[in-house]
Amino acid sequence: MAALFTKIALLLILWGLFLFWWIEWLIYPTSAGTDYKAQAIEDTRSDFLDLNGPYYLMWTLPVFLFAIVALVYLEIRQRYPEGQRRTSELPKWRQLLAKISSALFTQPILVGTPMGILTAIDLLVIALVGFTFLWIFCYPLLPALDLVDATKMKPGIDRWMIKVGRVGTWTGRGWYLLMALLFFPISRGSPILRLVNVPFEHAVRYHRWLGHFSLWILLTHSITFSLHIYYTGGRTTESIWQWKRFGVSNLAGVLSMLAGIVLWVTSLELVRKRFFDVFYITHHMYLLVFAFGCWHVGDFSSFYFLGCVMLFFIDRFLRAVQSRKPVSVLSAQVLPSGLIKLKFPMSPSLTYSALGMIYINVPSVSKFQWHPFSTTSSSLEKQDEMSICIKPQGGWTKNLLKSLTDTETKTKSAGCPLKIFAEGPYSPETDYFLRYKTLVLVAGGVGITPFMAIIRDLLCRYQKGQESIPENVELIWCVPRKTDLGTLRDISPEEIYPEVTTSKLKICVRCFVTRENAGNSNWKENPNKAPAEGGLPLGSEEIVFTGADDQPRKEVTHIGESNLWIAAVIAASTTGFIIMHGIFHIAVVRPNNHSSAPFFFEHGAAHSADAGPQGKPFPTAVTVTLLFVSMFLGVVVFGGAVVLAWMLSKRSLSKTEVAFITSPKKTNSAVAGDLEGNQLSLLDQASIVGGSRPSIAGLFEVVGEKYSGEEELCVLVCGPESLQESVADVCRSRNFKYCNTQFQFYSTSFDL
Repeated sequence: MAALFTKIALLLILWGLFLFWWIEWLIYPTSAGTDYKAQAIEDTRSDFLDLNGPYYLMWTLPVFLFAIVALVYLEIRQRYPEGQRRTSELPKWRQLLAKISSALFTQPILVGTPMGILTAIDLLVIALVGFTFLWIFCYPLLPALDLVDATKMKPGIDRWMIKVGRVGTWTGRGWYLLMALLFFPISRGSPILRLVNVPFEHAVRYHRWLGHFSLWILLTHSITFSLHIYYTGGRTTESIWQWKRFGVSNLAGVLSMLAGIVLWVTSLELVRKRFFDVFYITHHMYLLVFAFGCWHVGDFSSFYFLGCVMLFFIDRFLRAVQSRKPVSVLSAQVLPSGLIKLKFPMSPSLTYSALGMIYINVPSVSKFQWHPFSTTSSSLEKQDEMSICIKPQGGWTKNLLKSLTDTETKTKSAGCPLKIFAEGPYSPETDYFLRYKTLVLVAGGVGITPFMAIIRDLLCRYQKGQESIPENVELIWCVPRKTDLGTLRDISPEEIYPEVTTSKLKICVRCFVTRENAGNSNWKENPNKAPAEGGLPLGSEEIVFTGADDQPRKEVTHIGESNLWIAAVIAASTTGFIIMHGIFHIAVVRPNNHSSAPFFFEHGAAHSADAGPQGKPFPTAVTVTLLFVSMFLGVVVFGGAVVLAWMLSKRSLSKTEVAFITSPKKTNSAVAGDLEGNQLSLLDQASIVGGSRPSIAGLFEVVGEKYSGEEELCVLVCGPESLQESVADVCRSRNFKYCNTQFQFYSTSFDL
């Protein structure tokens, strides 16, 4: 009961912090916002931080507090979990909330749009961000334009020129909001994403939308202000190419815009997929966009979005710490179909959900590329290892296959020849699919991998005797060739749960081979008799590498496995940041800048106009640079000290290093548990149709009739965008017809 009240209290605090932060943005362009900031500055300004203190308290601290409280809430929820129950087993009021949640998150509203499949929650997020931006932009702009119309212009000054300048001003100030939001969804271990249970691959879509929007606004701001400065060039001292020593620097803004344009162009899908290394390298120009943007607006205005950016930097620092050392490879299998299965040792305390994914980097293939792969294992089955499957399709995966096959042929190395770095795993905070009685899993090609993990997870839960979990699994898998079906041999239900045949769990597998005729039954017994496109040559043997016996066990481990340690890192980072910034202010800024001098307000924001002994204010570029140094020291030194303490605590509790066992070998034998080697697998119980694509609508009609007594089914799709859109369209059509059984649509994708 105490845990329940604690969670409720923390949720109320989180809602309060969110509303406080959002309301600050709503009053930002108003006279009430001006009065609010003036009063806050008067009440909280100190010699230690001067105006930075009030701005930190108003705009940055709420973001850090939200992240820390969210982590505490997540920790309590993990320690005191609620029992797994289906929607129909919940109290009436919670059933109502569950139905509202389902309508928001699982009902496709728009399908086939340039932005992809949009659910109600997507439209709500777009509307909320769009409304807030338009409010910040239009509320002060429209009266300003009316004032220009009512003002008598001096000779030679055109009204349109003044209006263009006003548009430039408020597009720039509205950009603060977009800059703040832009970094939220791209933090892979973000406590905010975990709190709302948004998978990282879905959050990336929000990042892309915000990226396009923010760069359009940045471009508009740059063009309008450039036009204004150009046409008033003869009457003002401003210049587009001027880096002013004090106040707003136009040249810094131009450089920020140019870096943003390069980043924007190389992020387009055409470039990103064909030239990933170019995309990856140029995407780091976000540092230039951020840095020059801060030099452009000054240190005070940077606090509007500084907290959100720092949370991303903390996440990026933790990722760098995890990925700095390679992990061991327990085994690497290359199947005749070309499929690669990798196994890694994992810290037993590190858990992940069935829809988890892990990023890996293989320097011998590409030093820069990190690719996400869904886990095909369950942390409930083997708590000290995880596995992933890789289907060679693109350039990177084909080069990975080549590096394994070439090395095996030339026999140049002992043990697995790959040096692999890992980052993650990342997964949804809760397994939402567990609350449904029936799961409809639709996969296309390599999209089968997360569903393999789901089936393993369910089998493990039945083995442990868990109740109120899915009882029916309808797996629909579309593959181009027969050889791809061998992946199903990786799962033998009876090996994981011997009583599966007499249990409630029923697994129905339907496979569709779209480019070949599946009429011949011989290949089902050995699907690798036919060569695969991108696979090994006909007649090739399976290749298996295992870890060398002279190598220590280097596990996949991450500080993200502990919510409280992450909260400590965030708290230490923000504390260190503000301490260092205060020290720099006292030691560097104040001796050259009289704090007793007056300050002035512009659009409700306070800017220091303090004059030094010679009557000159302190250079803006230097104050912003000191801000950057404070951020770096806060994250790396103060936050890094907490990470170091965590690493030392892990080392003291770690097990004795375990040695590996064998050298690389080739095998063609049926080994239990190996892909394509187990005779009692999902492939043996699958029904297979060849020669055509399935009708999703027809299949769902059959499934709907089969489970007509159920109120809702979970439909989860993973595969190409065309398949996801087809499934979403069928779900939308059925649900809008008010069928008795609702198809709740979920999707997952690793095309980031």
